[in-house]
Amino acid sequence: MRHVFGGSPADFAMERVGMQLLLRPEAVGAAWDAVTDGTQITDLADMVGNPITTVTADADGAVNFYGPDGVTGLYLDFGYGRRYALAATDTGAALQAHLDQRNLPDGWPGLDGEGKIPHDQLPTSMDWLIVTTYGAEGDATQDDTTAIQAAIDACPQGGVVYFPAGVYKTTATLDLKSGVTLLGSHANMMLGPGMTTADFACSIQPTAPFTGTSVIQIIGEDDGEHPAISGEQRLTNLMIDGSQLTGSSIDGLYARGNVQNVVLENVTIRQMPNNGLVTADAADVFPYSWRLRHVMVDNCHANGILLTGNTDLTLDDVQVIGCWAQGIVLTNCTNGQLNGCRTEWNGSHGYRITGAWGDWAGSGGMQMTGCSTDRNGQHGVLIDATGNGPVVIDGLMTRRDGRNGGAGGGGYAGLAVAAATVPVVVTGATCYPGVDDGGASTNSPDYGLAVTGAATLVQVDNAYLHANTQGLYSTSTGTLMIGPNVSYATGLTTAPVRTLPSTATATKGLVFTAPTGAASYAIWRAPKACTVLAVRAYRQGGTGVTVNALKNALDLLAANLSLSTDVTWLSGPGVQNAAMAAGDTLTVAIRSVAGTPAAVTIQVEVQGL
Repeated sequence: MRHVFGGSPADFAMERVGMQLLLRPEAVGAAWDAVTDGTQITDLADMVGNPITTVTADADGAVNFYGPDGVTGLYLDFGYGRRYALAATDTGAALQAHLDQRNLPDGWPGLDGEGKIPHDQLPTSMDWLIVTTYGAEGDATQDDTTAIQAAIDACPQGGVVYFPAGVYKTTATLDLKSGVTLLGSHANMMLGPGMTTADFACSIQPTAPFTGTSVIQIIGEDDGEHPAISGEQRLTNLMIDGSQLTGSSIDGLYARGNVQNVVLENVTIRQMPNNGLVTADAADVFPYSWRLRHVMVDNCHANGILLTGNTDLTLDDVQVIGCWAQGIVLTNCTNGQLNGCRTEWNGSHGYRITGAWGDWAGSGGMQMTGCSTDRNGQHGVLIDATGNGPVVIDGLMTRRDGRNGGAGGGGYAGLAVAAATVPVVVTGATCYPGVDDGGASTNSPDYGLAVTGAATLVQVDNAYLHANTQGLYSTSTGTLMIGPNVSYATGLTTAPVRTLPSTATATKGLVFTAPTGAASYAIWRAPKACTVLAVRAYRQGGTGVTVNALKNALDLLAANLSLSTDVTWLSGPGVQNAAMAAGDTLTVAIRSVAGTPAAVTIQVEVQGL
């Protein structure tokens, strides 16, 4: 588009003579693209469209012409020693044409009376669907259910339904279809000092009377209303606030059936009358491959997170606090990962790994890395799952669990393995007891690690287990393998009584106390070639304890070592001068236990280290 130059009262060819500017009629000038040097512009046209290469003033000295396409500024030189800047005179019309597109479909959005872009202009500009465009108010008073559902229904797969800051009252379950992102402006994680529930409000707030059993549902089931496969939903920067609900049957987010690849990021679910987040099967098909990042579940009246069958699950920085039942419950969530998660002040167990995890080719175990607990009412972590996939726990930090309503006791532990058939491998775990922050309640938990029932295989090393009653406790008839780098402490944190693993010497070997009932304790791996002088056992209470020693899983003692008295050290035959090569493992096995001995202490004397 060519723009018009000249034609205004200021556009004349002039020459400066002394202190005067004199008009120069019919002067011929050249157009340039710079005030000095630059390139001459010759693509010009006169006012009737004829091509010209220079500009000629009229009889009064005035100039008027068309410049090149798209050019709105240039410089004229009439040969009088300087160039004069010239701006196109028709840009005002072009600007007005642009202004005329304000707030039109596919035009540009203006600002409303509050200095904000009107919501009905954002969809055409940003390809987002704004819930207020569909009639939502976000004032915590109007029922926004229909408007929000209309936005979800209108949203294409891959699209975004956006919630501007506000509180969106709902009275029925929202049905979230495949590929839709629900995006809020902000999700409160939890209340801090001086904050109120009204601060930074951007939430879906269900209100009684409410129709449905969850605030949001995702269904992957061919039931006539939903597809057989649903997936790729996203919830981001959004809070579900159940504080206005009554009853006990409404969950925050519920998913059923073949629901794949759902992501929750920066999401808070709080004060739901039932569970915060629940998944379930449809025709024995479960949701899978979910990702939860930076998620808070706060003060729900049942469980915080209750996931069933979610294979390939990842929970990253997920915190569950103050829920009335269990914090995070994973049932058959094979190939799952928990990274940096935390459960705190929940009424029952902090974490529970449970259910039938299976033994088929597609089954598997799970990992917990860098997770923590604090002040849960019962066990910090409870594992009672069946199957053959290993549960690997690395860097677990449990603290003050087993609160038990403030009374302590109850036989609760920071980490409890109860009749689990899944192998449990624990490295770098700590348990630290305590009372409430204000000093009330009873020191808890009773145990740092408790292994009970027929727990098939539990391996522990590099751990510090401090508890009120006993660091390590077991009545299990399965295999418990305790590595050499495990220390124990009992009592209050202000005056712990510590039992440290001894260093093997020529006169005193490894000494540690093994809880009763477990079938096996792996206690030592030879760092270099040496000789085992003796294996001894010491029983406190109970009757009928028999012990054997194995070198690299082969019998080292000629016969079981029987403890017939309470306090006598007994040497077994055939153990003297047993050669150990570097890396050889010495395991002491408790073959049988009768009565209720408080503990069995094992001593190994080694020479040559």
